[in-house]
Amino acid sequence: MRAWKFSLFIVFLLRFGGASAQIREGVNPFLMSIRGTATVPHPVTNKAFRRSFTGIYDATVSCDYQVFPGAIIGAMYRNNLWKTPDNKIPGLNTYAQSNNFGLRIGYDFPINETAVGFFGLTAEQGYYHFYGLSINEGTDLTELKTKYAYHALEGEGGVYFYTEGNFAIGLNASYLFSNFKFNPYRLFLNQHKAYIASDLNGTVSQLNVGFCVVFSFLKKKKK
Repeated sequence: MRAWKFSLFIVFLLRFGGASAQIREGVNPFLMSIRGTATVPHPVTNKAFRRSFTGIYDATVSCDYQVFPGAIIGAMYRNNLWKTPDNKIPGLNTYAQSNNFGLRIGYDFPINETAVGFFGLTAEQGYYHFYGLSINEGTDLTELKTKYAYHALEGEGGVYFYTEGNFAIGLNASYLFSNFKFNPYRLFLNQHKAYIASDLNGTVSQLNVGFCVVFSFLKKKKK
């Protein structure tokens, strides 16, 4: 989404956000929320993946339900994109894209009447798709594999602020562990960059830092 379209979307939510969202008595009055995050992913491990790709974006959206005061469960979808930049593999335009689905549990704790801190844990299942490959002519493609299924676990934390009505915006950071063992030889990246055996050690993990938006609805009934 282009920046100006996103800005219009934010203005729309701020203008038509709904009833007051002040959090009183240390309890979030909303039972449900839709959360979106937009972050820049940073590869941490494995070394071959880190030496080959730079994160372009990591975006998630989840629908959450408050089952007990502060405790939430929800379903999540993630999409992210990686690229081989010139400072890692010059002249190569190979991309890695991931699509994940997962289940999320978390805890929201009001800080004051408009601010809420949170932390959560998400179990995910997804796949990587590598495309834009450049392979030398005459290469035996028997070992070529461009799609990989994997599992991941993400821990996150942050804070969001209700700006008006039931719309909030904030900051979040997360760390994602996966069981995906990246092997550049199966993509023939070794034809463009030298790797050593230790580069293949470990599975892919990433650090995400960015911002979040939260749209809350379905207020609790007062007793």
